[in-house]
Amino acid sequence: MKRHLLPLICASVFGLFHVLTVVSTLVSTHGAGEGQAFLVALLDFPLFLLLQAVPGGGHILYGSTVAYVWFFSIVGTILYATIGYFIGILLKALMARMTSANENGDAI
Repeated sequence: MKRHLLPLICASVFGLFHVLTVVSTLVSTHGAGEGQAFLVALLDFPLFLLLQAVPGGGHILYGSTVAYVWFFSIVGTILYATIGYFIGILLKALMARMTSANENGDAI
């Protein structure tokens, strides 16, 4: 596998995970019900806390279900893809370090 693609692959996997879990639940329930609210609060808790802290965030959380579904679908997927990208960068650096250590005969 080409190491330079690892961050993009991780970003895609994490983004897809969010789409398959949170976005599909939000779209299928139209943002209504306690089950989807628990899932959003559990998996997208940084965004949930952010909306509670900023002025006007309560409107997205509690006022408009359309804004709620759109916000967590789009921003949540971007959040997960970004986290996956940075994990991919860390894995890429770790793999490069392990490869150079093996080439030099050093133990990690």
